[in-house]
Amino acid sequence: MFGFISGKSLRSEVGVMVGEFARICPPPARLGVKRVSDGKIEESLGVLYSRVAAFARVSNLGVIGRARLAKALQDEMRRNQYPAELVGRLVNAVTANALVGPVRR
Repeated sequence: MFGFISGKSLRSEVGVMVGEFARICPPPARLGVKRVSDGKIEESLGVLYSRVAAFARVSNLGVIGRARLAKALQDEMRRNQYPAELVGRLVNAVTANALVGPVRR
């Protein structure tokens, strides 16, 4: 019922996920004038969201664990200087997933 994971493991896993996302879709602050296409951003976000959802499912995270995951994701995205709109969109998607919870079979 309750899936728990240590804060250190959670931050580490989220750091890897955001790091992979940043390689494909670097934050605007690192790009300077060059802009990543909207299609590439959408594709990269889809991959990141899938990884986050798979991690929550495999780790069997409950509502609290998923909320902690969303917060860790928010902190890591902000640390990497992603725009607030992008961070908000991603965190809202993860939070909505947390409220729905995992599918039980």
